[in-house]
Amino acid sequence: YTIRHSWATIAKYMGISTAIISEGLGHNSLRTTEIYLKSFDNKVLDEANRLVVS
Repeated sequence: YTIRHSWATIAKYMGISTAIISEGLGHNSLRTTEIYLKSFDNKVLDEANRLVVS
């Protein structure tokens, strides 16, 4: 699970298309991948907020 998250996150920030990431993750729906990647945006934002507030 962690490896999948890491792979998807790195791919996203390298500019790899969501469609390719979706295929790499084996998702049947692009929407599933979009939802999956959106959760990473929140984690990155949470970490940035934590660093700023500290």
